[in-house]
Amino acid sequence: MIRLIYSLIFLCCATLGVAQQTPSMPVKLRVCSYNVGHFNQGSLGGFQLDKKVAAAELIRWKQWIGVQGFDIFSFNEWNLYFDKDSVYQAQQQLLDPFYSTVVLGTPYRWIFNGFATNYKITNIREKKWDGDYYAVLGDLHIGNEVITVISTHIPWQKNIHDHSFGMLLEELKKYKYFICMGDMNAPDANQLKFAEQGFNIANGGHLGWFNTSGGKALRTGFRGDTNGNIDNIVTSSNIKIFNVSAPYTGLNDLDHLPIIADLVITWN
Repeated sequence: MIRLIYSLIFLCCATLGVAQQTPSMPVKLRVCSYNVGHFNQGSLGGFQLDKKVAAAELIRWKQWIGVQGFDIFSFNEWNLYFDKDSVYQAQQQLLDPFYSTVVLGTPYRWIFNGFATNYKITNIREKKWDGDYYAVLGDLHIGNEVITVISTHIPWQKNIHDHSFGMLLEELKKYKYFICMGDMNAPDANQLKFAEQGFNIANGGHLGWFNTSGGKALRTGFRGDTNGNIDNIVTSSNIKIFNVSAPYTGLNDLDHLPIIADLVITWN
């Protein structure tokens, strides 16, 4: 009898273990891709005003990130320091209060990608494009499935853009589940190439276009201008995209606007 009870307990534990390994319910994630423009409207050097104003501006950035509550926050053109005087360490001030995992790529002069999340990320690596441009990748495990999280920046220069964009397309084909976020610097025709490969896209997808070239939109007065929809969130076909927006934040509006979306992982 005792042996039978132990056998039943073992069977129940084994069954629970299998259940934990195999996701059955959809998982919803709120994600954002934001080219933060070195905290200086796209110019180098961090926030440029004096220390008192920098302290106030830092609080505005921190409040925005904290209020949004992104499950995954991807960023381009990050800075090690928030301000020109190197008083405020950007990760410590803006990410660590909200996220347990911060993945940072190589900090080149202009190009510095990364993402933050409260999920555990493993197998962190980089994939080089042309010039200093690259993607930083990591694996998010849910049960026995792996979702590859990617923060990327693609060159804007015409002589290398298409080659780097093509390399990204080939890289995405490797993954069963992926969430790729970043500044694609892509004209609309290239953004649509993601969809042509069977991927889902936030910008240019079922909900239309979202101009993320904030400075251009303010200059011209056209939020619906073509080829200004340069930032995107791209997913594998089994991750659906809802509720897309590209809001003005009052933070980097003269450079880039964020692209924000709700994702649902369907496990199909």
